[in-house]
Amino acid sequence: MDTIAILIPVFNEAATLSKLMVELEKNCTLLSNKSPISFQIIFVDDGSTDNSVQLIESFSQNSIPIQLITFSRNFGKEAAISAGLEAGKKYNAVLIMDADLQHPPAFIIDLINTYQNETCDMVYAYKENRQKEGLLSRIFSKVFYGLININNRYTIPKNAGDFRILSQEVVNAILKLPENEKFMKGLYAWVGYKQIGIPYLPDERKYGKSFFSIWNLLFLSIDGITSFSITPLRMMSMIGLSISILSVFYFLFIIFERLFLNTSIPGLTSIFVLVSFFGGVQLICLGIIGEYIGKILMEAKRRPSYIIKKNMNITKGVVK
Repeated sequence: MDTIAILIPVFNEAATLSKLMVELEKNCTLLSNKSPISFQIIFVDDGSTDNSVQLIESFSQNSIPIQLITFSRNFGKEAAISAGLEAGKKYNAVLIMDADLQHPPAFIIDLINTYQNETCDMVYAYKENRQKEGLLSRIFSKVFYGLININNRYTIPKNAGDFRILSQEVVNAILKLPENEKFMKGLYAWVGYKQIGIPYLPDERKYGKSFFSIWNLLFLSIDGITSFSITPLRMMSMIGLSISILSVFYFLFIIFERLFLNTSIPGLTSIFVLVSFFGGVQLICLGIIGEYIGKILMEAKRRPSYIIKKNMNITKGVVK
């Protein structure tokens, strides 16, 4: 009998956990009744400050075995997924989903059925449309995917997140990658294997609020682009070359205007505009270079991606 681990990163999700467990138990039971599949739930608590951990420990009477990994502090969702994959590598497959109920628990049936019927290595869910999101968020999304997929030998699927099922082979391939600062969206695509995407509509958020503000998403996008693309560095080279060519033409134009049209060229205004322009371009370029250097520094330190405070198995009536 195959066992599928359901990996759920948790950060202050006390408002949704009870509802999530009810839905998971119902849908996992439906799947188990139709095919020989068993399930294991892996919660990874990413330093929650509410009573999420206590709630998970109270699920000991649940019919599905539960493993709870607790971090020593908040290390971020990517670290939580990494820890969950490490714990789930012994199972036949790992299904990743969020705890906030925006990844519909009923949709795991579609993911698992597609995974079994299509004999693929990964099935990911992608948002059917993003019309309910803000205009700025949609613009950031288009720019992000446009930049990160330029000149790559692989493509990061648009509008796909962590909601997916991975085979044991894919999980082991991701865990072999040495970087500490992992950008999971990129790694899912980078490892390759046969992947299939299926559309879904995220459920409305009924409890709490998203922990990802527009600025969090912007910084995550920058982190992803600098991790998986050198396009910004190439763009800097092209901008530098373009400015140099324009400067030559501007110089020739000034000589022509002075010699043939006898026009007086105002000096101070031109100099001020040019200095401001070139200064801005240089600062932007330095910032981009700084992002890459900062990433090299973080990797060179070789610090662990996370520190586990507690790792326990929760069975019926017993917390081990």
